[in-house]
Amino acid sequence: MKINLPITLISLLLIMAGPLHAQSQDQPSPQQQKLITQTLPPHPRLMLTPDVRQRVAKVIATDPWGQRFFQRIKLGAFAVRDLPVIQRKLVGNNFKRMLGTSRDAMHNIFTMGLANAFQPDKQLRDRMVEEMISIANFEDWHPKHFLDTAEMTLTMAVGYDWLYHEMTEQERQIIRDAIINHGLKTALKHKGGLSTNNNWNQIRHGSLIAGALAVYEHEPELAEEILQQAHKYYQRALASYEGGIYPEGPSYWGYGTSFSFLMSACLQSATGDDWGITKSPGFYESFDFVLQTTAPSKKLFNFADCSEGPMHLPIHMWAGEVYNRPDFTTVSMASFNRYLDRVDTTSFRINPLALLWYHPITDANAATPPTLYVGQGKKVHLATMRSSWDDNASFIGIKAGEIRVNHGHMDIGSFIIEADGVRWATDLGAERKIYDGRDAWSTAQDSKRWSYFRVNNFSHNTLTLGNHIQNVSGANPVIASKQDDSGTFAVIDMSNAYDGQAKQIHRGIAVMSDKTMLVQDDYQGIDPTMQLRWNMMTQTHISIAGDGKTATLERGGQTMQAKLLQPANAQFIITDATPPTDVENPNKGYQRLTVILPAPVSDGSLTVAFIPGSVKSPHEPELKNLSDWCE
Repeated sequence: MKINLPITLISLLLIMAGPLHAQSQDQPSPQQQKLITQTLPPHPRLMLTPDVRQRVAKVIATDPWGQRFFQRIKLGAFAVRDLPVIQRKLVGNNFKRMLGTSRDAMHNIFTMGLANAFQPDKQLRDRMVEEMISIANFEDWHPKHFLDTAEMTLTMAVGYDWLYHEMTEQERQIIRDAIINHGLKTALKHKGGLSTNNNWNQIRHGSLIAGALAVYEHEPELAEEILQQAHKYYQRALASYEGGIYPEGPSYWGYGTSFSFLMSACLQSATGDDWGITKSPGFYESFDFVLQTTAPSKKLFNFADCSEGPMHLPIHMWAGEVYNRPDFTTVSMASFNRYLDRVDTTSFRINPLALLWYHPITDANAATPPTLYVGQGKKVHLATMRSSWDDNASFIGIKAGEIRVNHGHMDIGSFIIEADGVRWATDLGAERKIYDGRDAWSTAQDSKRWSYFRVNNFSHNTLTLGNHIQNVSGANPVIASKQDDSGTFAVIDMSNAYDGQAKQIHRGIAVMSDKTMLVQDDYQGIDPTMQLRWNMMTQTHISIAGDGKTATLERGGQTMQAKLLQPANAQFIITDATPPTDVENPNKGYQRLTVILPAPVSDGSLTVAFIPGSVKSPHEPELKNLSDWCE
């Protein structure tokens, strides 16, 4: 017998019973407003739109640098064309990754894709399709390390979009299905980077948004779900830019920011709205942070896990257009010198994209950046200074702020020095052993991470008291800076890093008007049982004078003198850079210039002057307390 229940009763029963299908926390609710409310433009819609293609084609035809850049892309594409098709390859002993495969694929597709876009070539087109179909047939894109899946999704999305009208429907479907199944649907099951506040967030959401926009008309509900996830969480990573300092350092800035740029560019070209990425607090300022942490040699002030570089700056080309900063464009162009001079198949994978935002520089008087930079980010503070923007300028940078950041080191007070085109004081960078495991990523005081030589303060150009590691709690700010006719100065308070070991420790750095540099420590209340150890890591030949007060560093035909000005009883010695275990990087070719003050250490100052070989008549610096440096 058919029973008719009143609608109100049915509603009551449904409320009592609860939802028939429990909804995932990360899935959009029916009440959420759709993010895509318009019909998306036809393919290609990801960056390489018809108007962009027309403008860039004109640049290639009329501008010498644009012509040279495109010719390099084309030669790189031909080199890739002759390589075997990409195969799925996992690397690592304890922690497997497919990231190298994903990055190689991105380099190949972006390079061949742009070469084919502006000079159509059937062989390049066929090779791109062959590569993407091979990738589509992988068993998966290794979601256990989700960066692998994310970067491959971006690669396939861009290749699919750019070649859309040059492929058969069968080819499109194979590649589209892979984007959907290996990329987007897999992302609903694997949460790596979903809600983090670091580069994983940027890489995940920037990549998946490209995938969602590429296949939107075929899988609108799935694509909308991916977009809703990104919209909910992407600002967490951008919050790290507040103050303009990227806490993971300049090379990780290059990684994370590249994917925020790609996210912005793809959203803008496909929907006309980048969700406010380019206006996010500190995001624009972070491009200046990278300029200022690029030393005269073009190597980086590589704090935390960063590599020394040099680093290509393709996204400064994008920022030059977006923010109307021709100096960003100029710096980006200069960073491509090595890329333009050498054809290989392993260069930075997004380099070719810079062509899409290149505008010839017509303003010969583009502003020169300041020679003093003080950055005060949400967690990381630093100061850099240079005698000029010349390639042979004197340069010194100092790390301050907090230790407890992703990829962080115990490097409070650590400094980098360059002069005459040589890096004299260096940072060893990341410890490879950490990357082959999961047990040394915590930044707690008792973390295994701090047992590694490259990561703790023993290897950094800072102080060690009584063979103790630095304290990870609290901030160590830049407290003063000044620039006048006598020189450029900055002082940090690093007392929190030595909490329980000393009452107060300040460190100052300076570049004097004659290009000499100073590093000075003022210390009070050091635990009487603790010695003070001053270190400077260097990849140079060191010779020390008989009195122990002067060390001469030599490299590449250049020299630098380090003079120990105070205290009177201090002397330089040379110590090795050998780590305590065989599993760590051996640090071959490195050694430390060291000063040891035995316990008990009285309140006082330790001052070292650095005199480049090009300075023939250095001035004798006036010794005074750091509290008087910036009056």
